[in-house]
Amino acid sequence: MMTAPDYRHHMLCPVCGVTTALEGTRVYVTCRERAVAENIAEQLAKIFARRHGKDLTEDELHMLRQRYAAWERQSGWS
Repeated sequence: MMTAPDYRHHMLCPVCGVTTALEGTRVYVTCRERAVAENIAEQLAKIFARRHGKDLTEDELHMLRQRYAAWERQSGWS
């Protein structure tokens, strides 16, 4: 799980040092602020750990994006 700015095409893993192409990787949520993205990534990592690495279903991913969009609207980002 990592966060990446829109303009990056590759990211260096902070854990193992491997460079990963971002094209085609799964995007969970697009955020305006890096701190928010990092917080979401931490929460998702905890969820995946509890689920033994099992990824979100498409329905769960859709629900996550809807909840984030609602939070953004409440926070005045819209």
